[in-house]
Amino acid sequence: MSLRLLTAADFRRLPWQNGRGTTLELVRHDDATGALLWRLSVADVVEPGPFSPLPGIDRVITLIDGDGFDLDFGGARPGVALRPFEPLAFSGDWQTTATAVHGPSRDFNVMTARGKLAAEIEIIGTELPPAELAYVYAGRGSVTVTAGDRTVRAETGELIECWKTEPAHVEADDPTTVLAVCLRRIDGAAMPDK
Repeated sequence: MSLRLLTAADFRRLPWQNGRGTTLELVRHDDATGALLWRLSVADVVEPGPFSPLPGIDRVITLIDGDGFDLDFGGARPGVALRPFEPLAFSGDWQTTATAVHGPSRDFNVMTARGKLAAEIEIIGTELPPAELAYVYAGRGSVTVTAGDRTVRAETGELIECWKTEPAHVEADDPTTVLAVCLRRIDGAAMPDK
């Protein structure tokens, strides 16, 4: 297994497409044409407003800090209140709006190109779920991933990238706040080299 720690020095702050805020992009990979394959990011939500439209992108959002907000999907599905560390999947094609913002909040976002990659996000246990590529995000406190003789430790807000070839053990200060993002190819789609 190849492990790599991603910290604030690797992240970049970008404006939202709709101009109403910014996102901290943790990692992004594009295909050979420059189209998004996958992206992990963190955003602050402080007021109600629309999400940027992202046609062809599947999204999973997880509240990681704050009192949260409700999401309305323009009739595509019933609205929902985000709950801490409960991932919620939805389509970037949907007209999505943050409503009833209950206080400043921070969310963790996973975006994947529909039909090329699928993402599964879960609260991590003591073992990293099987995946060709996984990311471990430290929501609060520290988390350590050990594979063979290699160990990498991440602190709050940091990310461990895991190209998986063997089982990996995970230890965390608070396992209920550590997210595992497992990516898998769909129908032979290309995955960039590590």
